[in-house]
Amino acid sequence: MECQWSKQLGHDDQSGFEFSKELLGGDCTAAINFDRLQNHPQLGYIIIEYLLCEEKQTVTPYTSHPNKYWNKNPSKFLSLWRVKLHLKATLYLVNYAKKGTKSEDEVLLIEVLDMDETGIKAEKLTKFTRAGFAEWFRELNRQCLTDKRNILEDIYSHKQMEDIGKIVLQGGKYRGETIASVYAKDRGYLEWMKETNYPFSAAIRIYLHKASMELPDMVLGR
Repeated sequence: MECQWSKQLGHDDQSGFEFSKELLGGDCTAAINFDRLQNHPQLGYIIIEYLLCEEKQTVTPYTSHPNKYWNKNPSKFLSLWRVKLHLKATLYLVNYAKKGTKSEDEVLLIEVLDMDETGIKAEKLTKFTRAGFAEWFRELNRQCLTDKRNILEDIYSHKQMEDIGKIVLQGGKYRGETIASVYAKDRGYLEWMKETNYPFSAAIRIYLHKASMELPDMVLGR
């Protein structure tokens, strides 16, 4: 899929981090930053956190592990785990070294399966070369790419049918009228519009689907 709806990665933007730091004025932060959050069509949300092994350290990406320095920053990993539980996500920790260092060709993928306050209790480890990890990572990224239509349908699917029905159309012969009012008098128009890329076509697709599921019961008084 070409990068039409998403975009290629650019340089890191630290302005948001610096702004938060300025506003907190030295207070402890209640927030957690993680490196990647993406949605897989079958696996659901995937969280990826990168763990850099500095060249001056005695450990390498293959030998380093969060449990070895757990007491230094347990809240980071516990917070990541809590987010994973709430989102029912997959949590990956990735040990890596900077390109050009002696351990650049070591990448350790840690899929965290269980955790408590004392550390990671269950995991799946996979050792990669840098090129091997890039192949795995690009394939995962490709699988997670989606278009605007799918994102909008997912968003509207979480709205109540009545709320979608209140949306006012922005163009066409029923411009200025709500989806619900058009449904009542010209369902065929909505059936046509749902296949277009016009504004709110995704909302209409979800509305028609919900209507097919809910309205028969309403008519029968159930």
